[in-house]
Amino acid sequence: MSTIPDEKIREVRERAPILQVVSDYMSLKKSGANYQGVCPFHGEKTASFNVNPARGIFHCFGCGVGGNAVDFVMRMEGLSFPQAVKFLAKKVGVEIPERPLTREEKRKVDEQEQAYQINELACEFYRRVLESDEAGAAGRAYLEKRGVDKATAATYRMGFAPAGWDNLTSFLRRKGIPLDAAEKLGLLRKREGKDGYYDTFRNRLLFTIADLHGRAIGFGGRVMDDSLPKYINSPESIVYRKSEVLFGVDLAKKGMREKGSAIVVEGYFDHLALYRAGFTNVVATCGTALTPPHVKLLRRYADRAFMLFDGDEAGRKATVRSMELFLEEGFPARVVEVPAEDDPDTFINREGGEAFQPLLDKALPIFESFYKGLLKRMDVKSVEGKVAFVNEVSPRLQKIGDPVERGLYEKEICRALGIDRAMLLQKVGIPARPQAPRPQPKGAPKQTGTEEVLLTLMVKYPDVVLRVRDHGADKLFSASHLKLAQAIVAQSETGDLDLPLVLEQIESHEERSRLYSLFVEDAHLEDLDPVKAFEQCCQALERRALKGDGKALARELATVDPDSPRYLEILSELERLRNKKSKLL
Repeated sequence: MSTIPDEKIREVRERAPILQVVSDYMSLKKSGANYQGVCPFHGEKTASFNVNPARGIFHCFGCGVGGNAVDFVMRMEGLSFPQAVKFLAKKVGVEIPERPLTREEKRKVDEQEQAYQINELACEFYRRVLESDEAGAAGRAYLEKRGVDKATAATYRMGFAPAGWDNLTSFLRRKGIPLDAAEKLGLLRKREGKDGYYDTFRNRLLFTIADLHGRAIGFGGRVMDDSLPKYINSPESIVYRKSEVLFGVDLAKKGMREKGSAIVVEGYFDHLALYRAGFTNVVATCGTALTPPHVKLLRRYADRAFMLFDGDEAGRKATVRSMELFLEEGFPARVVEVPAEDDPDTFINREGGEAFQPLLDKALPIFESFYKGLLKRMDVKSVEGKVAFVNEVSPRLQKIGDPVERGLYEKEICRALGIDRAMLLQKVGIPARPQAPRPQPKGAPKQTGTEEVLLTLMVKYPDVVLRVRDHGADKLFSASHLKLAQAIVAQSETGDLDLPLVLEQIESHEERSRLYSLFVEDAHLEDLDPVKAFEQCCQALERRALKGDGKALARELATVDPDSPRYLEILSELERLRNKKSKLL
């Protein structure tokens, strides 16, 4: 639970209107009382994302995501609830009181802030050397040779580490930075057998590794000749966890949201080449294998990935590892193939960015690319070759969760090998196959329940709230909707209805999403007489209650002795209910 006071959360919402918040991230067009746009959370061409400014909520009828301004920022920025509230509070000038930190929490926060500060200072130092110092001339010449202009170098916060042993060390010492703290970040190294430190990065071009918010958390240093190691990367630290960070994600967030996809490459210059060519949805792994946190990070902004690794043996192995991860996570991925002699950097520099789009268009699904690559490399004409192929394919085939997709691949593989499907299934085994997810509805939800109609009336018309209060919410609503109806009544008595705050009291995420879809659009209520509509709802609910009572009495009647007094009582009660019901028709 958040420790931020409710009144502060309410103040943030009031000073950060949802229309303003969402418009900072995406384009919206007015449509009736709502504003619509192409959903940033899933790939679509038709705008199904709705913002209702009056109620402070949004909902996408394509993917089912809904919420308030804080929910939107949580999804877009990958933040927790308290972080998102503080993020918005800072934007609109609301001060959030902080509870006193424990000693351990304070130590960790201070250490993190110091790490960010040191990395930013190092970034500034390396940037200045590259841009203007005589010691950075070699770096400038190298970038010019590779066609990288000053604007691109600034976008990537590229820098240059001079050839000397203690340039950064001296700079940080002058800034009053504890050198042991810089050592923990991998910027400096301790001299062996002597006091003091020396620079880790020397005579290297540097790429700044940033977090989601663009803060420097590490560096990747590249040599400018054929010496080894070609790259040196910062080690893990309190702010840099390689299993959770993808290079360039701060630059690619917007592009991934807009295009609904992410292009994943291996290196810094591959990233740079694609980004400059207009493929702004690109991220890089930078020498680390993809991890589940990486896939979760991609899933925040994209609904599919394009893998673009080198075509050598190391690249193939990396692709297979990533394939297994994508299949396990149920995240669609495709493999982009550049000519064998190329990497993305050399291909785009030679052919131009316009030649890359066709490679994306014909990219194969990652499992299909894997098994077709195996067919080309293995001798599958012999029995031994067929067995080896099946041994390679079967454990990966098991990871495909969708039974239709897996069944189609099984047929294709059996046809290619000339074997019976039963033989393949025997090798693969038949684990329980999860149900394919049901498609989300594409249109606005149909309001079939009288209680839901009454709830929408309460949200739109204050007069209906008063009538529900006077009538008694417990007499109108069943247990599934009673708590919400009572919260609306209680909220309305304290002032204007704060719908986002009311909906936050709904514990079920699925129920909350359903209610956002219910309340985001109310054009169908414009021409209604609210009083008459309320009365019709009351009659319908009373008829439903009478019908339920009648069924219960009929069931009891079947079990009672016809000669007993109770039998006559039930008959009399049923007659009374029938008369009452007829008056409601």
